[in-house]
Amino acid sequence: MANDASILTTSEGVADLAVRVRDAGRMALDVEFLWERTYAPIPCLAQVAVDDHIALVDPIAGAPLDEVSDLLADPAIEVVMHAPSADLILFALAFNTRPTNLLDTQLIAGFVGLGSGQSLGALLARALDVQVAKTEGYSDWSRRPLTRAQLEYAATDVTHLFDLTDELLRRAAGHGRTEWVQEEHERRYGPDARLSPDPFEAWRKVKGQGRLQPADRAVLRRAAAWRETEARRRDRPVGWLIPDRTLIEVARRRPSGTAALLAERGIPSAMREREAESLLLAMDEAAGDPPIALGPPPPPRVQARLETLTPLAQILLTARAAAVDLAPLLVATRDDVDRFLADVLMDRDPAAHPLGRGWRREVAGDALRDLAAGRLGIAPLAEEPFLAEITLPGHTGP
Repeated sequence: MANDASILTTSEGVADLAVRVRDAGRMALDVEFLWERTYAPIPCLAQVAVDDHIALVDPIAGAPLDEVSDLLADPAIEVVMHAPSADLILFALAFNTRPTNLLDTQLIAGFVGLGSGQSLGALLARALDVQVAKTEGYSDWSRRPLTRAQLEYAATDVTHLFDLTDELLRRAAGHGRTEWVQEEHERRYGPDARLSPDPFEAWRKVKGQGRLQPADRAVLRRAAAWRETEARRRDRPVGWLIPDRTLIEVARRRPSGTAALLAERGIPSAMREREAESLLLAMDEAAGDPPIALGPPPPPRVQARLETLTPLAQILLTARAAAVDLAPLLVATRDDVDRFLADVLMDRDPAAHPLGRGWRREVAGDALRDLAAGRLGIAPLAEEPFLAEITLPGHTGP
């Protein structure tokens, strides 16, 4: 196991660790958890690095994670993590805490030419020339005792995070992108970012909701909120309560009573009558809600333009991102590009879209607007940068 690593199983041990972290003002953090059969992740082991020490905090053996959560929320402590979204959901649901001074190595890597969505092992190899064995990722972390291989794996997750973060920040500064990194962290993890599910936004993730009528979608919003809340209360995966397809049909058909609801195809046989009644009452509340319209589709002429324009715009964005060592997905997804171009072609305010403001506008947004307006053309090249941008005279409008 990593040098100077300790396994903490008591509240006293965690309290001593918290003092050490506060004295240092910096910690690296990772959490091993299980998340197959529950609504919230089940914490099994938290790895904390401070100075040259690594602590493995074992909540299953009795070490509470409350103080680790407090450290995460302390603005005086810089917290370094890698791809922390699931870990942050865990802390948000279990402790109602959120980070206030977080650095995400996976996110920073996208700004310095190392790609988006890179694994920790890949980043360590590419940025620090450090090779680590990652063989225990799918272990059952709830079983005790943990094997030596598991302990080694867990410690490795935080052993090099300080060095990796420092190197990535050095490269970001060299590219002049420190402010970009800060802006993106604020957008993803800042006080306005939603880290745990909002029940009344759950309907947006229900597959098939786009085919509903606006009034039925308002009913679905209530039904999906009920399912989300009930899943959290019972600590079960959302889909285990009612599948998406069934929830769509229930919102469309609006069963008249508990017997009719329980008879709907896809309703689990384990659903009790009182649960069915609770769901029906939730859907009844939609009677006072305004219909939820998704907005009209683009006019046929705009849609026809988008079918040609969006693939070209995606090529342009990819080339522009590559030219400045940015991960293209960090700038925008294909859907982002399509929505931005639709707004441009329909004379909507481009600043309402991320591509229309900030560093994304600088990298690609203005060029995409010129492409849509016919002011910019592109052509392939045989040599790097493999794509030429051509200013087109004589045409200034979409």
